Formats: sequence, C-alpha cells, structure tokens
Amino acid sequence: MTPSKEELQAKAKHFANTVFVIGAGVIMLIASLLQPFALKWMGPGIGEHIAFIAATLCILVLASKRSELALFAMERQCLKYGHALREGSSVCDRCLKIIPDKSRPE
Repeated sequence: MTPSKEELQAKAKHFANTVFVIGAGVIMLIASLLQPFALKWMGPGIGEHIAFIAATLCILVLASKRSELALFAMERQCLKYGHALREGSSVCDRCLKIIPDKSRPE
C-alpha cells in the first residue's frame, strides 16, 4: 500500500531536517577539533575564531540545500512507490519530474 501524499511529504521533510541537524553537528565537531590547530598556526588573534567562522558558513550552505535534500527524498520515494501522476498531466506530484508517456510513439 502506498502511503498518502501528506505522509510522504512529512517523511521527506524529516529526512531533510535530520540530514541538516546531523550535518551541522558534525561540522561543529570538526570545527572544535580543528580550533587548537588553527590557534597554533594563525595565532590567538584570528586562529581562535576562524574554524567556527568557516563552520558557520558551511552550515549556512547546508541550510540552503535543505529543499534539494527533500526533493532527493521524494525522488527516492518515487523509485520505491512509483510516480504519482495527476489525470491528464505528465508531471509527478511528488518529485515534480516530467514523466514521458509510454503509450505515445515518439
């Protein structure tokens, strides 16, 4: 049985949010591990903060990719459950891809 559209959208949002939270945690962990080395290499002026500034920028990039992660999850759902086409449309409701009509010769 195929889950409802709302359930599948909720799962896709959950996937994107989970990837973001875990990714942000990993990025901050790496920044905290690199901070002593940056402090040693660059001195106390900038070395103290550069790892966390870089980590913040990486988290902002990751945040901007959340919609792409949700679309990736929806594409995976389409592979698992099949595309959800509306009547008379060739665009999938879940992954928004155009599905070629197999019944028409090209």
